[in-house]
Amino acid sequence: MSKTLYSFDFDDTLCHTPDHIEGKKYWEKTTGLSWPYNGWWGKAETLDTEVFYVPKNEWVYQRYLDAVADEDAYLIMATGRLRKVPGMRENIDKILNQHNLSFDEVHLNWGGDTFIFKTTLFEEMIEKTGCEHFVMYDDRHEHLVKFEDWAKKQPCDVTIVDVKNKTTKTIKN
Repeated sequence: MSKTLYSFDFDDTLCHTPDHIEGKKYWEKTTGLSWPYNGWWGKAETLDTEVFYVPKNEWVYQRYLDAVADEDAYLIMATGRLRKVPGMRENIDKILNQHNLSFDEVHLNWGGDTFIFKTTLFEEMIEKTGCEHFVMYDDRHEHLVKFEDWAKKQPCDVTIVDVKNKTTKTIKN
């Protein structure tokens, strides 16, 4: 049983992944080809390490190192990126490996709404680990607000770290 469960989001939390505007421009400049799709986030090519270098977020990386050093910790990465997309998991794994980031478990969205995916996963992980404290790192403001309400219903203390604003809020349960 781990005392603390840590969860790190991927895009713009753990790593600075390219967004659809700059990413498409860079894709075209680098490959000489037009971006072949309408969408962005659901395409494995957006994380193609042959085209893009995806740097880690240094501020979050320092917190990751603290979590790794916690002997009673269980670390997961949870992303809204879809696991059913061919090549997505492999590209994420390549980026994690480039930065020597490893987790006890890596989870990609099984489909549907990202917030529902994450809260369902987090509840399963809280039960599985029997943790006393859940610490989550995320960047999406619209989710962070909803996570606060969700946290009040959990059987453990929950700390929500807003990566963009570098703020922390703990809900004691």
